[in-house]
Amino acid sequence: MRNIFKGIKGIKIMINEPLKSYTSFKIGGNALCFIKTYNQKALLETMKVIKRYKLRYLIIGEGTNILFHDHGFNGIVIKLMGDFKRIRNCENRFMCGAGVSIKNFLNKTMKESYGSAEFLAGIPGSIGGAVKGNAGAFGHSISEIVEQVIILDSKLVKRIIPRDKILFKYRYSNIPEKAIIMAVELNMRRYSRKVIEEKIKNYLKTRWEKQPKGFSAGSFFKNPLPLSAGQLIEECGLKGMRIGDASVSEKHANFIINLGRAKARDVIRLMKIVKERVKKIKGINLKPEVRIV
Repeated sequence: MRNIFKGIKGIKIMINEPLKSYTSFKIGGNALCFIKTYNQKALLETMKVIKRYKLRYLIIGEGTNILFHDHGFNGIVIKLMGDFKRIRNCENRFMCGAGVSIKNFLNKTMKESYGSAEFLAGIPGSIGGAVKGNAGAFGHSISEIVEQVIILDSKLVKRIIPRDKILFKYRYSNIPEKAIIMAVELNMRRYSRKVIEEKIKNYLKTRWEKQPKGFSAGSFFKNPLPLSAGQLIEECGLKGMRIGDASVSEKHANFIINLGRAKARDVIRLMKIVKERVKKIKGINLKPEVRIV
């Protein structure tokens, strides 16, 4: 496997790499091949090889919204590093690599006295993943500040998609599934650093008062608007339900926590029980927000 990528500069290849090391759930088997790519040219060359050999592949950011199976992934997992974690400020426009963490983006913009994204504070994950899934909180979503998205499309052509060409809905965008988000331009506004810092502090305080600590992928199910998935699960008496080391959080029922040694099969069994109980009692079909691979 390593040989077919020989000669590509700007990548690091690891064979049979444990995927649990790269996810917030800390669950999952090994990847057949794990590649860290450090710039757009390296990504393009890597994808050319993947296409040529018709290999399975998956792009990950911070690994915060994904659950890998216990048997791992029989293909190539690509993690965006290097240039994909850089941020450039052009007045009020911030060009962010898709691999930039939300936390680092907020720290950078706050230091330079730019706000408008404080509601993202405490959301784990990368900018690329946040835009793809239209992440948000407190009545806001990242789509509010997106100016354009730079992708590598399914034909390996670099394209720029302006905001008005992207359909955003609750936890959804129509950015093609097979497209790889490489960078995102976000429109921020000048504010007092003290005001921005205070907003972030208040959002974080509210978040940590309601949400549990521990290994998880954040909110497990999408809210069936206008209802709350967490409230529905709690009303069905499922708080604290446990299979192996996977448990429905006592603090917030829409979180499934890995208590330390949970397996993917434990989480999946627990997910199915929650879905079936909520469907039976409430008549509502919950849909996972977490991607199961």
